[in-house]
Order: sequence, then structure tokens, then C-alpha cells
Amino acid sequence: MVSLSAIDPKDRYYRDANAINDLIIDALISERVYKVLAVRKNQRYLADGTGFLTPRMGGFHENRLIRCVREREKEIRTKHVVTDVGGKTPSQDMKVDRWFLTRFSIENAYGGLCEEFFSLDGGSSAWEAQNGKGNPFIATPLGGNTNRQLKINAQRIGPLYQGEYLASEGPTMSSVFDFWCMVWQEKVERILSVNFPHEERLYPAIYDPSKETIQYWPIEIGKTVAYMPFKITCIDTRMMISPGIRAVKPNDMVYRVTHLRISYSNPIGDPEPDREIVHMCYYRWPDGCLPIPWPVTTASYAATALRIIDIVERELPQSSSSLLVHCHAGLGRTGVFIALDVALRQLYQNNTVNIKGVVEKLREKRARAVMNPWQYAYINVVVAEKALQCGALSSCVGGHSVRQLIDRMWTDLFEEVHRQFQGNILTYTPEMMYTS
Repeated sequence: MVSLSAIDPKDRYYRDANAINDLIIDALISERVYKVLAVRKNQRYLADGTGFLTPRMGGFHENRLIRCVREREKEIRTKHVVTDVGGKTPSQDMKVDRWFLTRFSIENAYGGLCEEFFSLDGGSSAWEAQNGKGNPFIATPLGGNTNRQLKINAQRIGPLYQGEYLASEGPTMSSVFDFWCMVWQEKVERILSVNFPHEERLYPAIYDPSKETIQYWPIEIGKTVAYMPFKITCIDTRMMISPGIRAVKPNDMVYRVTHLRISYSNPIGDPEPDREIVHMCYYRWPDGCLPIPWPVTTASYAATALRIIDIVERELPQSSSSLLVHCHAGLGRTGVFIALDVALRQLYQNNTVNIKGVVEKLREKRARAVMNPWQYAYINVVVAEKALQCGALSSCVGGHSVRQLIDRMWTDLFEEVHRQFQGNILTYTPEMMYTS
């Protein structure tokens, strides 16, 4: 076998080559040990503190590790060849343990996920193709038999593993009317906002009030706002810390759940019955960043990530209509949430993982969704956390402690985020949003 250590270390595609070489050597040694132990029937095979009931089981596990690492080696070897010819590597669904080994067990696993992110197809939209504009959004008619074409920056996504979504930018002063038209015409029953009105921008120099998300829904019980011919009334609103736990002080609020009633007053058409919508606004996810642990003194990024998933499942249960998700631009945080939700559906339904494929599917509809490598790594590590939590991953895979590898990824991700933001994680929330 040709040693990977002979590869030019200057080539960025082989920066993890030494680590892969070491893994292969370790695996081959373990396989040789298995062959010796196979002669002794009914003995336990121990590797790195992990016991197998029979030598055959141990040998199978190590052989699988060899296959996984060799496939990862082949992927790294051929990546530049695929890029040179203008093609792209087709992503495939993988069993959970195999996916985990090939993404988390290599040295500089975070760097490997960053490379995978930059290899993604950025996607293109019909808006760009037809108009030659640099705008990543689409203007599309969403009204069925109606004649009006809505100029709202939103796309339908799915169905993907029985999940259907509307990905949208946050309603602005110029798009709020079309936003509510879309809600009505698409029969939306659930809205998830992962930003909040007039939030602090990642790049304050480009802050433009005319392009910021406005307070487009009422948060005082009994109050009605009108975007004719629609009237939206607040039926109930709750400041929450977690499901079942209300926030006493506004500064403790993690998210707000508001029950709305939308009425359609068409003076020339037949009256239509009112509809009800559940709106959830999550406040602790800054622009361009990751969800902030809350409370800061005791929570972790991992616990916060799992809590968000549970919150959405509890507060916005599955319904027959699409889930409308928006942030400021509808790309970063919106893309992360939808990709994470689809990846977890795949995990639960098929016991497989293909995050690269999920993001590329998402980008087929909404170009450049999931905007940066730390968001992509975040999706991967949260899926790993959920897989471990639900038992799809055992505590030890291929002789590696799953918990240790996940914690290593969280550490690298945390350091990268703080490096990118220079330790300044955006936490400002306008006082006006705390009115209850």
C-alpha cells in the first residue's frame, strides 16, 4: 500500500493525509490482532476499552473502519480531479456510524467539514437565470388561479422526508403586504421567525432601515394590524424560556409564541372564514452566528441546539400546511434550520445521513442557503448529538469515543465562531420587542 505520508503536504486537499494514514495503520494492526485471536474461540476482543462478544464481531467492526477510512482517503484524493473537470461528487446516503467516522474521526475534522462546505454547489435561481441579476431570491406567483404575482422573496421547498417549507426573507416595509398575501394564499398555519424586528446586524455599516424586518404581527392581546385586505389580530401571546416555562422578566425571554387570527376582507368577492396562525419568534440567534446558549452561565451550545429542536416540535407541531421559516435574508439561519430539520427527518425515518445532499437539495430551490462553514459544521454536529441521544449512534464506534469526538467538534466550532466575531457575540434585543 502506498503511504499517504509521501503526498505533497503543500496540497490543501491532503492536509489530513497523515491522520488518515495513521488510522489505516491502526486499523490494519487491529485486523492482524483479530486474526490471531480468532483461533481462540469464546474470548473477548478488547480494543481501546471496547469489548466485543466474539472475535468475529471485533474483526467485522475493524474491517468496517478500514473501509470507511479508505473511502474517505479516496474522496480526498479525487476531490481536485472532480473540480478540474467541472463536475461534482454525487453525495450519497450513509449509515449513521459510517457517516460519523468519515466526518468526525479524522484529524482536523472541523477543517474537513469546511472543505466539504466549499465543495457544495452554490445553486442558482430562476430569478438570476431569467433576469441576470445578482439577487439570490425568486419572485414567483403563489396565488393559484389569482392574477396577482407576488414580489416576495420566498421559495417552496420540499416535500423532503415528508417536510414542506416556505423559505422567505423577513417582511420589510415594502414587502409586508405580499408577505401576508403569501401566508393567505399558501394557507400557512405556522410561522417560525429566527430573527426579530430591527435586530442588530452582523455588519452595522450596511444597516438599512428600509430593508430590515419590521414588526409585522401584533404582540398585544386584542390588538389588530391591517395590511388591507388583511387584518391580523393577536389572540394570545406568551414570553417563554422553554416549553411550559414562561419568562417573568422580558430579559429572560428566549422566544415568544403568538396566536393570531387573520381575516380577509374582499369587497367584491365572497366572504371567507377567518384563519388562525401560530407564530413563534426566536430571539437568541444572532445574525450570521449560532444560537446563543441561554442561560449563559449554565447552558452549552450543544444543549441549546437540542433545546431549539424540542421547542419547535412542541410549539409548532406538524400540520398539513408548509412551515414558513424566515430570518433577515432567508439564507443563513433559515437555511440552517430547514437543513437541520430535513436531516433529522432522514435520520429518524431511514437511519441514514446525507447532510451535503440535503443542503444541495435546499440550494436547488434557494441559492446559497446555509451561508458559511461554521453553520454547515453546526448542522453536522447537531445531527451527531441527536443520533447519540436517540441511540442511532452507540457510545463507541470504531474504537473511538463518540462523546469525545463530538466535544472536540464543538470546541473547534466554538473557537472558530469567536475568532470570526472576535469574541463579540451579538446579544442586543430592542426594548420595544419586550412589550407584553
